[in-house]
Amino acid sequence: MKKPPQLILAIDTSCDDTSVAITCGPYVLSNVIASQTELHRQYGGVFPTVAKQAHKENIAPTVLAALKRAGVTWEDMQAIAVTQGPGLAPALEVGIMCAKQLASEHKLPVIPINHLEGHLFSVLARPKPGGTPWQQLGSALSNVSNALGIIVSGGHTLFVQVQRIGEYTTLGQTLDDAAGECLDKIGRMLNLGYPAGPIIEQFAKLGDPKVITFPLPLTTIKTYDLSFSGLKTSARNLLEENGTTKVLQKQELYDFCASIQYSVFRHITYKLGKVLADHSFAQIWLGGGVAANATLRRMIRETIRVHATQVIDPKLRVPYSK
Repeated sequence: MKKPPQLILAIDTSCDDTSVAITCGPYVLSNVIASQTELHRQYGGVFPTVAKQAHKENIAPTVLAALKRAGVTWEDMQAIAVTQGPGLAPALEVGIMCAKQLASEHKLPVIPINHLEGHLFSVLARPKPGGTPWQQLGSALSNVSNALGIIVSGGHTLFVQVQRIGEYTTLGQTLDDAAGECLDKIGRMLNLGYPAGPIIEQFAKLGDPKVITFPLPLTTIKTYDLSFSGLKTSARNLLEENGTTKVLQKQELYDFCASIQYSVFRHITYKLGKVLADHSFAQIWLGGGVAANATLRRMIRETIRVHATQVIDPKLRVPYSK
């Protein structure tokens, strides 16, 4: 017997954006984000106490906006999901407390979600088919088995074998900085502003990635682990002279951004090649904020081409902003 569709209100306050979605199985009925980017720009990064206060102010109206945009009410909800970590503790606290309060008020169960598991399964999310009432949607995810999850974000970079939903094995991970964190820190060296990663991506399109050759980390290590701190140090050494930061001309800046971005992603794809040489996967899932980078997605597709493995990455949709 086919199970009736289940609506879930999902809350994420793991960092600097207050995000609320209404989902029905893999379908996203609404996805509302209250961004804090402008708020944190003056600090050059996310300031935890500022983020917490902004989440407190944004969470209630964001929940209401998500319900309204999805065209549903609390009577339609079956559960509340909330990111429990990892993330910024003060920010996470706001989402968790809100979820508990709403669950108590509306007599709904709370589903705690691991942030990294959310990154993995975001690749399976898809928009609701136009004109289809949510009551007619299927709730179940398709069968999941033997996938390689690649998470590349500001806080995490790792390879995860997905045996099935809820069963994972970490094959390799960064030993220090995450890829996105590395790019953001280098962006601060270049005074690019916050967030630096997307700015580096745009400048890299105008530069030549072969102008500067950065060392490829951990080539003599047989594990699938990664390390980005050495690339960050190499970038700093190139930029600093006698304790002061060089002022790069426009084309020099573009070439530098192209070269360092290529080197960060080359490290990931080099290790990915090692993983694929030793394991076989039905699919490759690419998740995390840095997965939005077109160059990274292209380099990963080029790396896996010889393995005839399907790559699934997040659909780049512009969410509804409050």
